[in-house]
Amino acid sequence: MNLKSALVDIIVNEELTAFFQPIFSTSANEILGYEALIRGPSDSPLHSPKALFDKALEYSLLSELELVCRRISIARFVDLNLKGKLFLNISPMLFLQSDHPEGKTLSYLQEFQLQPEQVVIELSEKYPIDAPELLQKALIHYKTLGFQIAVDDLGSGYAGLKLWSEIKPDFVKIDRYFINQCHQDPIKREFIKGILNLGQSINAQVIAEGIETEQEFQQLEELGLSLYQGFLFARPEPFPMTEIPLIIDNNARLKNFPIHLERSASSLLQYVQPLASSELTKDVVEHFHKHPSIHSIPVVEAGKPVGMVLRDHILELFSTPYGRALNERKAIKENMMTTPVVVDSATQLDEVAQLVTSEHDEKLLWHFIITDRGRYIGIASVRDLLRHLTQQQLQHARYANPLSLLPGNVPIYRQVDELIKQQRKFNFAYFDLNNFKPFNDIYGYAKGDQVIQLVASLLQKHCQNQDFLGHIGGDDFVVIFQHAQWRACCEKIIADFDEQIKSFYSDEDVQAGGIEAKSRSGEIQFYSLLSLAIGVVEPKLTICHSHHDVAELASDAKKQAKQFSHSAIFHCRRGGPSPSKEVSEQLAS
Repeated sequence: MNLKSALVDIIVNEELTAFFQPIFSTSANEILGYEALIRGPSDSPLHSPKALFDKALEYSLLSELELVCRRISIARFVDLNLKGKLFLNISPMLFLQSDHPEGKTLSYLQEFQLQPEQVVIELSEKYPIDAPELLQKALIHYKTLGFQIAVDDLGSGYAGLKLWSEIKPDFVKIDRYFINQCHQDPIKREFIKGILNLGQSINAQVIAEGIETEQEFQQLEELGLSLYQGFLFARPEPFPMTEIPLIIDNNARLKNFPIHLERSASSLLQYVQPLASSELTKDVVEHFHKHPSIHSIPVVEAGKPVGMVLRDHILELFSTPYGRALNERKAIKENMMTTPVVVDSATQLDEVAQLVTSEHDEKLLWHFIITDRGRYIGIASVRDLLRHLTQQQLQHARYANPLSLLPGNVPIYRQVDELIKQQRKFNFAYFDLNNFKPFNDIYGYAKGDQVIQLVASLLQKHCQNQDFLGHIGGDDFVVIFQHAQWRACCEKIIADFDEQIKSFYSDEDVQAGGIEAKSRSGEIQFYSLLSLAIGVVEPKLTICHSHHDVAELASDAKKQAKQFSHSAIFHCRRGGPSPSKEVSEQLAS
């Protein structure tokens, strides 16, 4: 049978299989939708989509083939109960064919009870046409019916920017050529940034397709993309993946880690594809031979780490003929190290160092495993741990306040700027002591330093692990909260401070409720016992652009808190430095 007859039979008998490849959103940590891809019979020279559509174009059967592909794809998408959007490929060549029937796609959707809003018409540039007016008219027609539009393979064909501006597609796909090794090619990165900016300007979402390596993925994340499709995550399958792949799930978890946890194990995280415990030892050995830079591979069961395979140990096991013969068919679970160091992502680095160095087996010192709520998310290098600890100690010594040993201005400003950059909501609390100068005048600076150390210790006692504590200088402290319990923390600090501060005064002054001291003008004046003023602001990230804006807000809130004669919290909800109506609430302890 010749190819034309074979193609006719395939179309008439619908001998086509719909494969689906998921498109993932890392910003929402979900599957955006699936691109439908067609395959011919597996034993036919027309199995590949390229062969199918090239021959269909050659034999003037493109319209017939495309309609069958659409119907099969829609039916199978509904049958599999797939979530999200269905991306349907359509060749622009069809718009030149006067006999191509209209309304078929809509009738298929009605037949299988799918809404046009769930379908994205993906325009392929593999067969470009020189009829932009016709193309524009056809795509606007699809949009009017409720479909969304995606421009496929941007950069591989005509990619007319004029057409872009007129059609305003909902999605734009960046061709694999520009994705390939983009982490090593600055020109490709500039192109990707340009497309991302252009997409944003016409309100189109940009999808990076053809991602095959973790390095490409991480580079694209740094450039600001969030929609991905590629073999790294999932291949096209007739029964496609419906779960979020581990590499994307881990990426989302990392994004949710508080930024200042650079002091925790999460800052060292590197993703390594784990082994299943049933993996054959010979396959693992082959993997080590192919990847000489890999020294440790974790073994996972049901998402939880159960061991670690060490390069030296497993290769030594295979170094003798009997060792190979006895072990190559064994499951790797029988040959792994069963007691690796496993730490939670939030574990502080000094604690991680203690856990690692307490191990007696030196082979375990290459890497340790990191988990999030017990589930494997990656590994970390002991060498990176030691380097990080050294850098942290040097930076801490450089910027820490010498009295409290808390981070000073530079780390505080960096933390605020990073939160704003990542558009992460936070509450900024400014702590200040009332009547501190007269206390110093009467009781001396040594006693004053003890009070400052008291405040530092109370912040550390009552704030949560993810809170960022800082000491601006003197009696000024800050806490950056990223959780809803900030008020409860402040109330505990105030209650504890008000009770303990009495021990810094004589019994007579405690009885009197304060001290007499000279005011700034030189007059004798009565000053109440030391109290804490806390000004709290929640910056609006659309208004505040740097730590300068947040500092201005917090300073105003602190001044309001200092109006009270006792410890108090003043919560300012103005949100930004620009003048606006201020709504605030006050709580006095």
